[in-house]
Amino acid sequence: MSMRLLRWVWALAGAMACLGSLNALADDFPSKPIRIIVTFPAGGQADVLARVLGKYIAQNTGQPVIVENRAGAGGMIGAEILANSPPDGYTMGILSTPHVTYPAVMKPAFDPTALRAITNIAIVPSVLSVNAASSYRTLGDILAQAKAKPGVLTSGNAGNLSTSHLAMELLKQRTGVDILVIPYKGGAPSLQDLLGGQIDMAMGGPAAVIGHIKNGKLRAIAVSSAKRATAMPDVPTFAESGVPGFELNEWYALFAPAKTPPAVIARLHDEVVKALKEPEVRNTLVSMGAEPVANTPAELQAFYADEMDRLGKLVKQLGLKAE
Repeated sequence: MSMRLLRWVWALAGAMACLGSLNALADDFPSKPIRIIVTFPAGGQADVLARVLGKYIAQNTGQPVIVENRAGAGGMIGAEILANSPPDGYTMGILSTPHVTYPAVMKPAFDPTALRAITNIAIVPSVLSVNAASSYRTLGDILAQAKAKPGVLTSGNAGNLSTSHLAMELLKQRTGVDILVIPYKGGAPSLQDLLGGQIDMAMGGPAAVIGHIKNGKLRAIAVSSAKRATAMPDVPTFAESGVPGFELNEWYALFAPAKTPPAVIARLHDEVVKALKEPEVRNTLVSMGAEPVANTPAELQAFYADEMDRLGKLVKQLGLKAE
């Protein structure tokens, strides 16, 4: 046997051994506790999603699921911890829209494009709301006033570079109106000022405003999704309200460290999708104003790349900066 042929045989044997070990890993997976890194504080939407999903993943796999909150820097601290975790499938992380906007204004300490996609859990639209005592009943009312009195109307949101911040900036860009945008330190203080009449409107997640809309304290004007939200079927989209093609949503997706074996990614995907089919999980999502997704790893990877390109360009066009 020639040396060249012998080397080829050795290489093939090595590849087959590697493939066999990966398949064995997938067959035995999981054999110890799984960790879900939540890149945002406890009590928020990402945290709720992780805990309700973790409950069913634990039941279905027989292994505990540990939820670990590692917040800070718009979610980038937790994402860095995820990126540096062993690529063995025992660490997943929930990423969201800020993970594709912050890299446009600050260089992360890891390669955000190298993370391995598992599945998109949910899409959550932003809701533009006004105080119920306001005279504004449609988006057209607001835009007409904004054009008549540039820079006078005020709009709050959950914070700098948040989805709700970008949604209002996109609305301004698409319609040419001048509205004073005020990034708060979270959605709660923005909501309190809206309820108190200190600001004219606010953009935020459905979970925070649904109760106030139902009790008559707030009025929903429009949602930022392409279709009406399941939890708010009577509220029109921005596209229906006269801004064609408008769509900008919060999303929550599960990723794994780079180099996590494809077979393990496939197993994680199957377990998460199985959990997303549970009535309790779906009801939790709908109660938050979220729309379940459960797409494939390839679909999420493409979506993630598109969002990074689209929203990264928007952030740069608007000249937004990190705080």
